Amino acid sequence: MSCSTSIFNFNGVAVDYKTYSSYNTGTSKTILLLHGFLASQYCFHHLIPELRRSYRVLTLDFPPFGQSSKHEETVFSYDDYTRLLAALLTHLGISRLDIAGHSMGGQIAMRFSYHFPKMVNQLYLFAPSSYMLPTDAFSSLVASRHFFPSFMRLIFEAGSVVRFLQHLVANPHSISLRMVVAYSIPFMNQHFFTSLATFIQHRGGDLPNDCIQQIQTPTTIFWGSKDPLLPPSIGYRLLAEMPRATLHVFPDAGHLLPEEIPDTLMAYMT
Repeated sequence: MSCSTSIFNFNGVAVDYKTYSSYNTGTSKTILLLHGFLASQYCFHHLIPELRRSYRVLTLDFPPFGQSSKHEETVFSYDDYTRLLAALLTHLGISRLDIAGHSMGGQIAMRFSYHFPKMVNQLYLFAPSSYMLPTDAFSSLVASRHFFPSFMRLIFEAGSVVRFLQHLVANPHSISLRMVVAYSIPFMNQHFFTSLATFIQHRGGDLPNDCIQQIQTPTTIFWGSKDPLLPPSIGYRLLAEMPRATLHVFPDAGHLLPEEIPDTLMAYMT
């Protein structure tokens, strides 16, 4: 059973995506996996083999992350990401699917389900970013091209990626060398920091409350009780506002759920 890597050109930007065929040749189901901020499609490497038992699996790197294009003049917002997904799925001839998203990817998954409700059968949200406002003036200053690239290079100098990942998980000893390498690669690209600054300035805010309340897609939300980045209280708020949502909070997990507790997640997804 194969995995194919391809490039999709969206508004002149090269988007890296992968398609994994299902081990079950009789299945027609597809699941799309959406990564979070500073991550890539690699973050689902534990989930993909198990998901392939039931699904054809589709992953991608949102620009400027992972292997996708990194150019400072390329402007992407959350709405652009949503349009990118719609264009990619049309290109692939996919009309209905399930979507799973982690952190920022969970926010994009909700936005896509809101704008294209007839295309989504089921949402799986892993600590989805929610209720964040558009970038304020201070954040825009911090993310300026004159300050942000040098600042980020200083933060992510040798060894600091390890500390960054250890901060996000419940068990710091679970961070593997493979994880460190995968998360470090984008920071080696000289254009990444300026393109990241552009993204932060233009990303826009999260989906408004009134839109969240209109999402009718069956939704399963997962959260780690030890998440240091996005507290579980966000999950309970989503549970109260999303008409068809369920929430599962796990006591020994942090923010990187697909890499910390993949077997636990799979018990709810297949």
